[in-house]
Amino acid sequence: MRFLVGFLVALSLIALVPQCTGQGVQDLIPALVQRIVGLWHSDEVEFMGHSCRYSQRPTFYRWELYFRGSMWCPGWAPFTGRSMTRSPSGAVEHATRDFVEKALQRNLITEDDARIWLED
Repeated sequence: MRFLVGFLVALSLIALVPQCTGQGVQDLIPALVQRIVGLWHSDEVEFMGHSCRYSQRPTFYRWELYFRGSMWCPGWAPFTGRSMTRSPSGAVEHATRDFVEKALQRNLITEDDARIWLED
């Protein structure tokens, strides 16, 4: 549902963009689509010797753009680190911190390993 709302907002913005001389709306659409698609990101990373995944995706909360971050390590940890921030990179960073805190609570890592990730 939130994706649909975001998509409709983007389409509304496209419709409101005035025609520029020498450059039509059709020239702006690919750039706008590229910016919107770039808000979603996921990848795989090696974390503390384990193959893990992370993702970030946009969401709206009280009509403001936020980013939800997730980090999980299938086969190692049965939980997911989660976050919601205003910053795309902050979403992944805070999800990683949440993951580390959960791993520490479940004794999957030592305090020394966690300290590196939990320091400000």
